[in-house]
Amino acid sequence: MAKWRRRSGLCPGAAVLLFVAVYAFLLYKLFPDDSTVDDIPRILERDEQEEDKMCAKPCPCPSREPRRCEEKTNFVFVKMHKCATEMLTSVFHRYGDERDLEFVIPRGPLGDWYLGWPYPITKQIYRPSKSGTFNIMCEHVVFNKAAMSKVMPEDTVYLTILREPFSHFKSSFNFHGVARIVGIHGDDPMDEFFRAPNLYDDIYSSTLKAGIPNGVSVTRNFLAHDLGYPRQHWENMTYAEEFVKYIDQEFYLVMILEYLMESLLLLKRLMCWEIQDLLHYPINVMTYGYKHDRPGHLIKKHKHWSKVDYLLYDFFNISLWEKIKRQDKSFFEELEYFKTVQNATISYCYSSDTTPLVLDGSKFSNVITITRHYCMRMMRNTPQYLGDIFKRRYDGTEYTIHKLWPWV
Repeated sequence: MAKWRRRSGLCPGAAVLLFVAVYAFLLYKLFPDDSTVDDIPRILERDEQEEDKMCAKPCPCPSREPRRCEEKTNFVFVKMHKCATEMLTSVFHRYGDERDLEFVIPRGPLGDWYLGWPYPITKQIYRPSKSGTFNIMCEHVVFNKAAMSKVMPEDTVYLTILREPFSHFKSSFNFHGVARIVGIHGDDPMDEFFRAPNLYDDIYSSTLKAGIPNGVSVTRNFLAHDLGYPRQHWENMTYAEEFVKYIDQEFYLVMILEYLMESLLLLKRLMCWEIQDLLHYPINVMTYGYKHDRPGHLIKKHKHWSKVDYLLYDFFNISLWEKIKRQDKSFFEELEYFKTVQNATISYCYSSDTTPLVLDGSKFSNVITITRHYCMRMMRNTPQYLGDIFKRRYDGTEYTIHKLWPWV
C-alpha cells in the first residue's frame, strides 16, 4: 500500500524555495527599477503605449534589405491648391507627429491654416519654435526661398506636387464657385467662361469673397502663383522658362498627381522613409458634373490662357520620369508592393473589422500592422491635426482622440 501513496516530485521544503525564487524573478522582471506594486497602473499604461508604437510602425522582419541611406526629416512641402494636397498634408502631419518633429504653425486661432498665403511667409505669421528648430513646413504658403530659409534649417529639402492644368482648372473653377460669383448660368459654365475669360477673371478677382483675396486668379496660372510666379510676367515666356529652371534647381522633388503612387514611392526612396509613412486616405475629394469632361476646344483655349502652368507641368512630368528611370530595377516591383499594401489598408479602414491587419513584410518593408487607431490617424485632415492637436498642444490645452472622433 505504501508504494501507491508515494509522491513523485519535490519535497515540501524544496517546493517552497522554488516558489520564492520564481516570485522574486517575476518581481524583478515586472519592476526592474525602484517601482512598487502601487506602480502597476503606470507600468500597464507604459506597456500599452509601447504596444501602440509597435502597431503603428513596422515590426522587425529579417527578409527586409538593410537601409543604405539616412532619413530626411527637415522639409518644406509647398501645399498647392486643388492638387490632392490636403491628403498629402495629412501624410506629413502624421509622419511628423509620430516622430515628435516640430511644425511651422500659423500664429492665428484654431481656424487659421495659412502661412501668409497668398503672400510670402513673414515672422509675424508663424508661432515661434518651442525647441529652437523647425522640421516641417506644410501648410498653404507661397514659395519664397529667401523667406523660408530664414525659418528652416540649412539641410531642408523642398517638395511640391503639380496637377494636369485643365483638370486643375476644372477643380478650382468648381471649388471656388467661379460661375456663381461672376454670374454665369446655364448647362456649360466652362464654355461660357472661355468666351470672355479676361472679363470673368477680372470680375472674380475684384469681388469680395471668402478664402481668396482680391487680385488672385484661381483660373489662370494658379499653380505658378503658389510657386511664387509674379502676375506681371504671365505673358513673358522667356521669364517663364527661366522660372521653371529655377524651380527645378531649388526643389528636391516635384511630384505629379496623375502619377501619385509613382511619385510617393520616389519620395519614399529619396527621403529614406518607410512604405507605411506614405499610406494615405482620400480627403477632400469632390464630384461635379463636368469633372471628367475634356472638350478639345476648351483645352486649347486654356493652354493659351494659362501658359505658365502648362510649361511647369510638362517640364516636371518629364522630370519625374527621368528620376524614376535612374532608380534601380526593383522600383516597379516595389511599386506593386506599395499598391498592394495601400489597397489592403484602405479596404481594412473602410471595413468594421477590429482585428489588426497584419501585412507580410518583403525586401522593401518590415511586417506592417494596421490598427483601427492607425486608420483614424490616417483619416485626420488639417483642421483635426493642425487645430485640434498641434495648436492645442502648443498652447498647452487639452485635446483627446474623442474630440477628433466623437463616435469612438
